[in-house]
Amino acid sequence: MKFLLITMFLCMSCPSGVWALTEIEASSSLKTLRTECARVEEAYADFACVRIEFYQSSAQDLAADLEELRDLNDWHLRPATWSLMIQTLMASMESQIRRYDDLDQIEVMQRTKSKNHWELLQLKEGLENFWVDPDTYWFPSVNAVSFIAVNITKSQILVISHGERN
Repeated sequence: MKFLLITMFLCMSCPSGVWALTEIEASSSLKTLRTECARVEEAYADFACVRIEFYQSSAQDLAADLEELRDLNDWHLRPATWSLMIQTLMASMESQIRRYDDLDQIEVMQRTKSKNHWELLQLKEGLENFWVDPDTYWFPSVNAVSFIAVNITKSQILVISHGERN
């Protein structure tokens, strides 16, 4: 993914200590969801799961790291809320599901959408300061919406995205 590639590039090209942000390994439930999503996305070309990435910063570097992520990804962020994020992400997934007619296929995608929603609900505690960029670019050639959320007490930045697959 674009964010991972950028993070790897920065780690290799920046002197030690200049880039304080590191990607955090996903929880076991999120890893399981990613595996299931990969299977479902492979089977249904017009369906995509929510992408959730965690980055660890420090209290002193959090604002600078957030700014660096914003600049690197050319995000045009505006304030958002938890409810706007959930509503937007679930509606986006639902619009992809509506492209299908077969009830068995719809059931698989609805189940996967529900698991994405559940995973997002698990993240809610501690998140504050939400932003959105409704016109994010995913590599390769995918339009998406990205939400950025910050857990100030843990000095973590979450990037939560969903998009159209081409």
